[in-house]
Amino acid sequence: MLQLKHMLPTFLKCEVRNGLDASFWWDSWTSLGPLMDFVGQSGPRMLRLRLDAKVGDAVRSGEWYLPNARSDRVQELQILLTATPPPEIARGADTYLWRNAAGNYAKKFSSRGTWEQLRTRSAQVPWSKIVWFREAIPRASFIMWLVCLGRLPTRDRLIGWGMTVPDLCPLCLAAAESHSHLFFSCTFSEALWQAFATPMCGQIAPSNLADIIPLFQLPLISSRSQVQVCMKLLLQVVSYSLWRERNARIFTAISTPLHALKRMVDRTLRDRLLSFPATDSHPSLLEFYFGCMSHPI
Repeated sequence: MLQLKHMLPTFLKCEVRNGLDASFWWDSWTSLGPLMDFVGQSGPRMLRLRLDAKVGDAVRSGEWYLPNARSDRVQELQILLTATPPPEIARGADTYLWRNAAGNYAKKFSSRGTWEQLRTRSAQVPWSKIVWFREAIPRASFIMWLVCLGRLPTRDRLIGWGMTVPDLCPLCLAAAESHSHLFFSCTFSEALWQAFATPMCGQIAPSNLADIIPLFQLPLISSRSQVQVCMKLLLQVVSYSLWRERNARIFTAISTPLHALKRMVDRTLRDRLLSFPATDSHPSLLEFYFGCMSHPI
């Protein structure tokens, strides 16, 4: 936040009314921005106004009262003030305004609108809607985001950083651990994924993340909202569960059998889908899920 401090004057503006609260030197109350930045450190001495002076301190008998200009900057300020009505008590308290996403200043602050103005925009990635969607579980979305970025600290990455760790996948104990192996080339992770994805898709689903992401663009899924939501949620829950199981085996030496992990995934999906009731045009997501999973897990 401190690194963004220099941008504050472009977002926060003071609308001067009675001039009792607005700082003459530090608030952005004219189009010139904070006058301390515009005039410089010698400003208080040239204008005979203290550092803590309010805008109202520059007014005498209802008119602007400033000494003769001794620099071009001060002269520019005085020219501007000739077209600016001086503050009056009858106008009420000074008001602080925040710049919104449209570039206008308003009394309402929006963290979203501010972030949209601050952030660097990049091209939308093809997996964005697989990670962020209304029905997602936040903790699973975060792990899914790292999976898509390839940023989880898998053993191949740890070795690449110079750490001395075994490279064997703790889930299958048959191949080196990497993102592509863990999601879902590993026999253990593939079995967990296919147990749900195949009946939900109505066909054998891909077992490689690079092939799974384009799957959501196919009419089989993209044209059916319930299939799309359940499949996206499934992908996140399975990925989260696999990463959690992987960590448990490494750090606590406790292993959950595949059949037990399937039940955990099933329970998580049911609980989440239960929170979205049926509508007039669509049955509930949970009902759809039960229809896909005709055989018990």
